[in-house]
Amino acid sequence: MTHTPHQKTVPGARQERPRPSAPPELDYTGRRHRRAMEDAGLLDMARRIPAALGQTARLAWSVDRRMVIAILTCQLLSGVGTAVMLAAVAAAMRHLFSAADAGTALRAAWPALVVAAVAQAAGSAAWIGADWATRRLNPKIASAADLTIVDLHMRAELSAYDAEGFKDRSQAAETGALRAVDLADDAKTLTNAFVQLLSAASVLTVLHPLLLGVLLLSVVPRGMGGVIAARIDYRVHDRTVSARSVRGMMRWWLTTAELADELRANTMREYLHFWYRTMCDRVEGKELAGAGPYLRVTAVAAALSGFFVLGMWASLGALVLGGGMALAAAGTAIVASQTAGRALNAIVRYGAVMFHHGLYLSDYHAFLDEVRAMTLDRGTATVRAPRAIHLDEAEFTYPHKAAPALHKLSLTLERGEVVALVGENGAGKSTLVRLITGLTLATSGSVRWDGTDLAGADPESVWRHVGLVPQQNGHWPLAARENITLGRQTEFGDARVWQAAEQVGMGDALRALPDGLDTLLARSVWGGHELSGGQWQRLACARALHRSPGLLILDEPTSEMDARGEHLIFRALREMAKDRITLVVTHRLDNVKMADRIIVLDQGRIREEGTFDSLVSQPGSLLAELYALSQDR
Repeated sequence: MTHTPHQKTVPGARQERPRPSAPPELDYTGRRHRRAMEDAGLLDMARRIPAALGQTARLAWSVDRRMVIAILTCQLLSGVGTAVMLAAVAAAMRHLFSAADAGTALRAAWPALVVAAVAQAAGSAAWIGADWATRRLNPKIASAADLTIVDLHMRAELSAYDAEGFKDRSQAAETGALRAVDLADDAKTLTNAFVQLLSAASVLTVLHPLLLGVLLLSVVPRGMGGVIAARIDYRVHDRTVSARSVRGMMRWWLTTAELADELRANTMREYLHFWYRTMCDRVEGKELAGAGPYLRVTAVAAALSGFFVLGMWASLGALVLGGGMALAAAGTAIVASQTAGRALNAIVRYGAVMFHHGLYLSDYHAFLDEVRAMTLDRGTATVRAPRAIHLDEAEFTYPHKAAPALHKLSLTLERGEVVALVGENGAGKSTLVRLITGLTLATSGSVRWDGTDLAGADPESVWRHVGLVPQQNGHWPLAARENITLGRQTEFGDARVWQAAEQVGMGDALRALPDGLDTLLARSVWGGHELSGGQWQRLACARALHRSPGLLILDEPTSEMDARGEHLIFRALREMAKDRITLVVTHRLDNVKMADRIIVLDQGRIREEGTFDSLVSQPGSLLAELYALSQDR
């Protein structure tokens, strides 16, 4: 047996802590365009760019037609200015190189030089005009793209959120919406480059077709280098996107006040700092690794491009020396070739960028089509506040699930009664709430408010009679008043707001706020104020009560409240019960004693139903078992 000596401890010596394990390498492989940039060649890019231009143009046209027309007009004028400038330069060159003396040459050339200067200035002014119009258009494109996504999310059936990969496609669409603004700028630059190239190429072709061919050859290496460099950039982006995404989430967790107590009290700072620094190092390392290849590619492309540029100058010199081109024409060719070269470089560069952005814009449009097909489109029947809700063999199965979340279930809820819904986690309580409120339609069977099947009802008319307090209620960054009314005003004004607040015990807390009902409830915003967890729950209950709904549903409404708040809520429920159907979902079984009827769900089925006393006295009662467990805590 081998003896391992104990490590000696030197008094006063600093003990080195064991290094924590590094976070795992993350690589999200499900991205739709993961290898699109890697596999793209010049022809692939050339094929996709018109589609990206078309999508951008349609989006811009739908937002502000006047600005689109202004951009196109300014770009056309800029191209005309370039063509006129080059023609005027050619005319001036002939005078400058043919006159006997400088004075005569300048006198003969100055009208053409003035025309060239005016044309250049007009072209520059037109470009400034296009830039101004784009700056006016971009915010509108950004808002329109963002609002469209948000609006469709709010109007989509809840089943859309349950579709496999919905969140991933939603995030890709949001990326496309952000890229739409970049695409508008890139499209402006790209189309302007085409106009400038056409103007300069026309002049070069008139002077000598050979010059245009050599110029194109000089740009090909730079274009290929641009594509390869774009691939390197994209590869670095692709390989770091996971680390950057998780690092961004972690940064919020490390800096938000919501987690500051836990971070400090549990001495998490040292490890989390190490974790965050590791992610930073990984991103930094991959970006630095891409710098060398990028430099080599761009250097080789520039060298080859320079070689062909020298060839163009040599061709020009040979034409002049051989008498195939006048010296004046050669001077014009130099100016035209520089203009055309800049335009070609811009076409290659922004073509690659538009190809990349266009992939995400395609995601945006594909997602919009998907969600539009899943927006609320049920029926037109208008319903009133229900006197009774009937479920007849109602069943619901989530997409891609084999077993139903709710099996065929028949149930009636009547106005004036308070019903408690009880069951273990996963029993189907939240799904049943969705069916009763029309948030989700049954996959088989029916749910009827009085005599109207919710499958044929206008959903907005249904929800006008619903007051819902979900488990996760919104801490809306709005004023206290709007957190109760959410914009729904009544003829009673603030009196109704205060009544709802008093019913849930929030009156004194709201009066104590710096600006009363006008206080912004968002501590992260300057001048905002924050509530405790229990106060937010009370406010959510006040929001539901303010609506005076025909159907009131409270899902774990008092989980963060103290005993006083809990007592006030349930007292208010009893006092208001006669005017509505009230359904309470809770795990705190002492509260169910106040219900007129208790429904116990178990694995998507109604296991038992009755009053508290009758159920807890039944042999084998699940409610009795759960209640006994709650009393042992």
